[in-house]
Amino acid sequence: MKTTLRALTEIRLRRSEEVFQGREPDGGCDHLWIPDNRVNRERLVLAVELGNRLHGPATHWIEKRQA
Repeated sequence: MKTTLRALTEIRLRRSEEVFQGREPDGGCDHLWIPDNRVNRERLVLAVELGNRLHGPATHWIEKRQA
């Protein structure tokens, strides 16, 4: 039996410092890492697209790390 090992990864939504100057209205969520799976990635992609439409190009992105 062959097994394939995959590294677990996590993702989070990031935004540029220019988006919110000073205290962030929602208390900030940039520290929340979630498992990188299809559903979570799709949700973050939508959040990135919305954030970039509202605040300008390249103001929001998805950050990835190995868990």
